[in-house]
Amino acid sequence: MKRIKSQSIRKYLDKMGWSYQVHGNLNEEYTVASIYSPIDSGFYFLSKTSQITLGSESLTIVQKHLLDHVGAQIIVDKDPQIVYYKILKYHFERKSSGIQHESAIINGSAKIGANVQIDPFTILGDCEIGKNSVIGSNVHIEDKTNIGENVTIESGSIIGTSGVAWAWDNEVDEKILLPQLGGVTIGDNCFIGAQTIVARGSLNEKSIIGNDVYLAPGCRLGHGTVIKDHVHFANGVLTGGNTIIGNNSFIGSGAVLRPKVQLDDNTIVGAGSVVVKNTTQVNSMLKGVPAKESEIIGNPSGMPKRKKK
Repeated sequence: MKRIKSQSIRKYLDKMGWSYQVHGNLNEEYTVASIYSPIDSGFYFLSKTSQITLGSESLTIVQKHLLDHVGAQIIVDKDPQIVYYKILKYHFERKSSGIQHESAIINGSAKIGANVQIDPFTILGDCEIGKNSVIGSNVHIEDKTNIGENVTIESGSIIGTSGVAWAWDNEVDEKILLPQLGGVTIGDNCFIGAQTIVARGSLNEKSIIGNDVYLAPGCRLGHGTVIKDHVHFANGVLTGGNTIIGNNSFIGSGAVLRPKVQLDDNTIVGAGSVVVKNTTQVNSMLKGVPAKESEIIGNPSGMPKRKKK
């Protein structure tokens, strides 16, 4: 478990110039903890009233209207969740070591930026990787792949594998497999979770992942998929070939998208949904099997607050 000193928390808040007040007596250090697994001397945040009982001698980031008298609080004007996340990112974010492990196999034509970490047993083809990126162990990055800066690709992922497209020749009773000739482009500040597979574009097109895209573990992207900026895929999302996902969209766990489906900006797809039609407007909710479109009302439970325009 990770420990954090109360002095370090206050130094970060001072560094950011954020207004805050301390209520109660601070311990020297706390254990970073979730409100769903409370422990004594834990470090938490609360953004709304909760019936959960936190451990004794805890420290909680709150706004004034949530102030109570259990443990110590740091009272902030900003959203407590944002403050808490930024504190933890500052202290514990995984950063590139710049070390390229000796067991990694790297094509001589690959272009590797400054301070890129490449972990054991990874294979890199004729690709390009931007600075400060982290490539986990047992990752395979194929030829014709361009990866931006500050990208993390976790263990076991395959970027640029071949998809499958074929036609049946009835004259000779033969299945004809189409060679996959395209590539992959990944933007800056992306997170690609473990065991994610991205098929390359089929012919002249590329599979494209925009900037600030987060893919949770186990996602599968079909050939020519285009994911625009600030999109989140939860665990195990599958897209068919040439699917297009609009900016700021959120795709729930286990969702399946039919090939060539196009989703407008700010679309939310519910967990386990099967999407077979394009959206008709921005700010749509899709849920069910097959998914039906409705208007988004408020912020659905279980997902982060949405990006403001």
